[in-house]
This record gives sequence, structure tokens and C-alpha cells, in this order.
Amino acid sequence: MAKKVKAEKKKIVFVCTGNTCRSPMAEILFRYILGKKRKLSVYDVSSAGLCACDGDPMTENAVKAMAVLRVPIKRVHTAHALTRETADKADLIVCMTGEHKNALAAWGDKVKSVRELTGGNDVPDPYGGDLALYVKTAEYLLYACEDIFAYAQNLPSKK
Repeated sequence: MAKKVKAEKKKIVFVCTGNTCRSPMAEILFRYILGKKRKLSVYDVSSAGLCACDGDPMTENAVKAMAVLRVPIKRVHTAHALTRETADKADLIVCMTGEHKNALAAWGDKVKSVRELTGGNDVPDPYGGDLALYVKTAEYLLYACEDIFAYAQNLPSKK
């Protein structure tokens, strides 16, 4: 009897500047959507920043915005700088802005901006803003994650 080969998880990395607001919120929201769709086992989801200070916590208002949306944070987030290894292994790198995408142009077609994937806008940085701005950002990311999921469904499976 032939052994069934389990497909490797598709690796998706959300990227912003400092990895304390937008990209960790996107990571949490994407996992939330995957859980609702019973697709958590298909994806390996993470986030990173282009100028992140490793170990920095998620901002207080980003955490509060998740609570406002009633999206549980299931693991403590600490910031990570995007490494060459992470980018190389990713199947999809989702950038919050076109500027982030341009900075990662060396990785080619696997780098997409939220704007490209949704037909909407870049995700403005809420850093330093009030809770209402963070909630608005999180709501937009929640909407965007549905389109990102639809795109990710068509990524080729790895064996």
C-alpha cells in the first residue's frame, strides 16, 4: 500500500515596518479566518518587519483593537525582522504598502501588497494613533484577509 504524502504547509508572511501593529494584526486576523474556515492545517502564517527591533511587543492599541473585534490573540507576539531565510521559504509575502513591496522586489512575484490583493488601498501605519485608528486599521485588515485567503487558495501546493 502506498504511503500518503502529506503536503507541506503554504508559508505566508505579513510584512510592515516595525512588526508591532499592522503585520501582527494581519497575522492574527488571517489565522482567525483560517480557523473559521477550518484551514489552519494548510498554512504556516507569520509576520515580520523591515525595520523591526527583535523582541518588541505588539502595541497596546493593536492588542486592544483585536479585543474590540473579539478576535482572540492565541500567542504572545514579539517583533521579528524579516530575514532572507524567512523570505526565501515564504510562498507569499503580503506587504502592507507598495513601498514595503518595492523594498522586497528581489523576491519577485511572491511579494504582493495588500492593495494588489484586494483592489483597495495600502494599509496606513496606525503607530502612535488612538484606539479608533487601530480599530479602523484592524477592520480593514479583516476585510483584506478574506481576499488574501482567496488568493492563497490558488498558491501551488508543495509536496
